[in-house]
Amino acid sequence: MLVEYLPTKVVLWLAGPYLAGWDSNQAISTAQKIWRENNFAGTLDVLGEQASTNEQCEYYVRTYFDLIEQLTKYPLPVTTPRYQLTISFKPSMFCVAPFPDKLPEPQNLDEAFVRITKVVDYASKHSLQMTLEAESHLWTDFHLDSYFALLAAGYNNLGTVLQTRLFRTRKDIQRFDQRTRVRLVTGIYTESAEIAHTNNKPMKEALISFSRELLSKGAYVELASHDQAYIHKFFSDVVLPLEVPAEQFETQFLLGVPRLQLQQGLASGEYFRSWDKSNLGASTRALLEQLATSGTLVRLYLPFGSGEVAAPYCKRRLQHNPNLILYGIKNILHIQT
Repeated sequence: MLVEYLPTKVVLWLAGPYLAGWDSNQAISTAQKIWRENNFAGTLDVLGEQASTNEQCEYYVRTYFDLIEQLTKYPLPVTTPRYQLTISFKPSMFCVAPFPDKLPEPQNLDEAFVRITKVVDYASKHSLQMTLEAESHLWTDFHLDSYFALLAAGYNNLGTVLQTRLFRTRKDIQRFDQRTRVRLVTGIYTESAEIAHTNNKPMKEALISFSRELLSKGAYVELASHDQAYIHKFFSDVVLPLEVPAEQFETQFLLGVPRLQLQQGLASGEYFRSWDKSNLGASTRALLEQLATSGTLVRLYLPFGSGEVAAPYCKRRLQHNPNLILYGIKNILHIQT
């Protein structure tokens, strides 16, 4: 794809609207501005993955400690804890991983788990929620096993991510229950047709079926999608039929994707006010009226980092969805949809 051959400066320019800043100060300032203007929450992600040395792994541990302290010092002025800023992180940042196409040695993975535990524990002591992200299929066993091990150890400040593109997710989802918090995404990692869907439609259909299954189990679901048709299906085919209270889910969007009107409608409740209530039962109608009155939680994904670590992330985003190039230009020109 053409994106692969673009100079780093051009990639960062095109993908600039999707970055919350080059450092934590800028990212927190961006998050606070977003809250002041639209009452959208955020999850901050330090960009970087697959550390090459133990020193780099420890650097990431310290970086997340510093971010946790900053968010504790400068929280959003919210009255509901669920609306507070959260932190996202990738497991490979804490693991010496010499080869990008090969899982590290067991000893390196064990050391990574120790570092991840330190970060989650530090966040727990500061009452901050974290999300252990998904990466390529090579990391799926480690990221899920680590997640459930931390849940079993008593950490209730941790969620994780499931990618609907992977065939294995249909089985992985059976491990989840009412203790879990799950960000559902289609995923941006290129995977082979032997292990993953390569067409967008089944990935997006799985967003709906998996969210239904997770919510039925009592899990907290974070639907991360920019497809307005499937966001509508999430509410019409899952939330309303199951009568899921607003406290059990949220919608998430990537910073910079021009969906402001939709996001504002979800947060304010305006999105639900024109829905036909004539064929709904009394309890479902009451839920719809509640959503129309109070709105739902909207959270933006706020990645940040220097150009060196931001470029690979930006390239992957642009390759996965070339429309982001158009969205980026729209943002630069201040065109919102």
